[in-house]
Amino acid sequence: MIIDTAYYFSSITPAESKREKTHLKLIDASIDLLYEKGFHHSSIKEICEISGVANGTFYNHFIDKEDIYSQAAMYISRVLATHVNLKKSEVRTPADVVITGHLEYINFLSVRPKWAAVLIQSTRGHYGRDVWSLNKRRISADVKKGITADVFPIEFDPFLIDQIMQIVLHSIGQQIIYAPSKTITKKASIAIMRLLKYEES
Repeated sequence: MIIDTAYYFSSITPAESKREKTHLKLIDASIDLLYEKGFHHSSIKEICEISGVANGTFYNHFIDKEDIYSQAAMYISRVLATHVNLKKSEVRTPADVVITGHLEYINFLSVRPKWAAVLIQSTRGHYGRDVWSLNKRRISADVKKGITADVFPIEFDPFLIDQIMQIVLHSIGQQIIYAPSKTITKKASIAIMRLLKYEES
């Protein structure tokens, strides 16, 4: 089941002022446009047309196109992190925390293609570097706990975290192109745990 996230932030976030409401309308419009046209083929003019906001007003909220997409990625990342952290809090072992973390990340985004598009394209370096770094830190922290607990018999390596993230993103990308698939998610999870040399007892 695909979840439509259109107008999510402007509808679910209480706007304390007209300025904040306009800000969120622009964020929602940028997400929809990036999903439809991609980063390079989208424009500030189109974002303003979709949101019904004047071009000049855009610059009262954002510096440029990179800025609005960076902020959109951060909005999405906060909602995603809240969901994933809640699920991780329900398990106890370091291995289960890592497994739950990547499974929930994949499952959450694979049914929210517009949000997935924003986060996946942020990895290409045009915007959202803060979000990419934040995700790396979260995964690194969970993996380090597993290494400390002797659950993962490996030495910590930042390159390993990059590999894990690429597996996660590839899994999401495949499911966005075709359809949400438990099989693809399971294969991704198996590949990640093999990288960590995890063996179930």
